[in-house]
Amino acid sequence: MSQSDVHYTLSLVNHQTGHQLKLELIDLPFPARSYRVRVNGEWAKKLPVASKTAVMRQLRSWWVAH
Repeated sequence: MSQSDVHYTLSLVNHQTGHQLKLELIDLPFPARSYRVRVNGEWAKKLPVASKTAVMRQLRSWWVAH
């Protein structure tokens, strides 16, 4: 999949440690409210296909834990 297939991108940077997280939501080939998820250039393993709501819920739980 090329870069143009990406529908949404979310980039986070921890300025204290320098760690970066880049989430990309890529449209599925059929009409759906879900997206394929790529994290730092690799396909997500825990949540390979998800809605925007599920991605934000997972991100929020990670963010609160760190």
